[in-house]
Amino acid sequence: MPSALRAQVALIGLLAVMLIPIGTSSLRGLTHILTCRGTSATPFSVEVPSRGLPIVSSSSVIERHADGSVDTHEICGGLTLDLRIASREHDRADVILAITNHSRLGWHGSVQVRLDGTRIPIAIGAIGPRSTATDELTVRLTARRTYVVDGTLLIGP
Repeated sequence: MPSALRAQVALIGLLAVMLIPIGTSSLRGLTHILTCRGTSATPFSVEVPSRGLPIVSSSSVIERHADGSVDTHEICGGLTLDLRIASREHDRADVILAITNHSRLGWHGSVQVRLDGTRIPIAIGAIGPRSTATDELTVRLTARRTYVVDGTLLIGP
């Protein structure tokens, strides 16, 4: 083998070895680098009867401070995650996700929805300053089961 060809093969081999960490790394379903994470304030319970629509229940406690103010539940420097669930069919539920950016900086976000033990990453995308980005997910439910649904906000630059 000529020495010039041998040098090119060695260079290609060296580049391939350098790319192995990139090829084997995983963002676990994320579409951006993670810089902050925070959970939603209110988990939901979805009970699926044998007949009829699923029953969605949740509760949240709002506490006022002595001066009458209420915590905003902002996370990651001015972001809030609003997780809602609605059901219009006997075996499905719609999970509505909204991230509101109260800061002056743009962010890139996704939400990791946990349906019992299953984690589902949902890419929300870019969230401009003082704006809201939303997405919706439809999940299939099994009759005679109760599900717990919550979300974790995953934010990157």
